[in-house]
Amino acid sequence: MMVAGPPEPGALPEVESFEADWDRLEAEYLRRLAQACEGLPDWRERFRAAATATVHLAEENPSQARFMTVEALAIGESGRRRQQALAARLAACVDGARQQLDNPTGVPPATAPWVVGVFFDRIYRRCVSDPGPDLISQLPELMFIAVSSYFGTQAGLEELDLSP
Repeated sequence: MMVAGPPEPGALPEVESFEADWDRLEAEYLRRLAQACEGLPDWRERFRAAATATVHLAEENPSQARFMTVEALAIGESGRRRQQALAARLAACVDGARQQLDNPTGVPPATAPWVVGVFFDRIYRRCVSDPGPDLISQLPELMFIAVSSYFGTQAGLEELDLSP
């Protein structure tokens, strides 16, 4: 379990309460990602560990996932700003793949934010379309999207053969 905090779905908190709950959930999420990636030298290994942790956390904590995706948008500007800041922070980590490329400028700057956006979209859809396909079963496809965006189609296809 992540941490207690967000209200029940449909009951929007006050902005001040939202911000405190968001800060607590975001800190715990980032701690879990750091823990999952600890000691992994290769970008693909770190990304796989972070992606796996993300989808498992979202599936195991649906109210927290909904809070950070659906309700954050509903709360207004404060929620959007927090989502954008978290997305930028995650995109900076994703873009670390450039360090392993022979031609780092060959990948457009919009790649990492797009990859993070795909994950966000899948989590958002899972939160509003339950029962939909679970996120864990979508992990190979999500890995394909991220890996192929930086390392090419063949590298991405290898991710489809790995089980979550």
